Amino acid sequence: MTLGTRKVRWRKIQQCPLIHIVSHEWICINGALYYIAYNIDDFLGYIVCFDVRSEKFKCLNLNQDCFSERSTKLIYYKGKLGVVNLKYAHGGGFPLKLCMWVLEDVEKQKWTTSVYTLRDENRVVKVYYDLFIVGMTATGQIVLAKKKVCKPFYVFYFNLESNTLLSVEIQGFGEYQSCCSVHAFVDHVEDLNVYAFVEHMKKTYEYDATSISPLEQKS
Repeated sequence: MTLGTRKVRWRKIQQCPLIHIVSHEWICINGALYYIAYNIDDFLGYIVCFDVRSEKFKCLNLNQDCFSERSTKLIYYKGKLGVVNLKYAHGGGFPLKLCMWVLEDVEKQKWTTSVYTLRDENRVVKVYYDLFIVGMTATGQIVLAKKKVCKPFYVFYFNLESNTLLSVEIQGFGEYQSCCSVHAFVDHVEDLNVYAFVEHMKKTYEYDATSISPLEQKS
């Protein structure tokens, strides 16, 4: 559906040639929607690209190791698509390996691969079996967090340029509760200006409503 017109119109587009299952992992970069999909026949993983302007699908082949972990994440990396995931050391815990694939050329399907070793220099935690990739911040740091509530609870920031890992303790979670999940987001800002604008508009409309004359109300 195209927004911006007076009439709401729907039309069908050409179906993607790959019959697949759509995952919940997607990102939009430079007018193209990328998402992780799995072939319905053999369940192999693909990156599907939908170009909004041409309205055409393209299936991007990528090493299946990219889809071998549950922590696969799509990120915006220097104006390009990045695919990252975690590989745990034997027995779990640190050191972890963060693998990243960057799409250099969509048409040629050219990827570059980088592997980083994440070490917890502060020794704040010994075992982290269920870390997941939250995403990448605007400053270029990969954010990792735990899926379940625990005490102490840490969020990790990995800097790709300096290859350093920063651990930050988040207080207030209480004792460990296996039934409580954690939902983390990157670059969220509590914008008080938006709240002030809404309150201003509410007062403006209230003033306009009470200032209408009886003649104007009748017309």
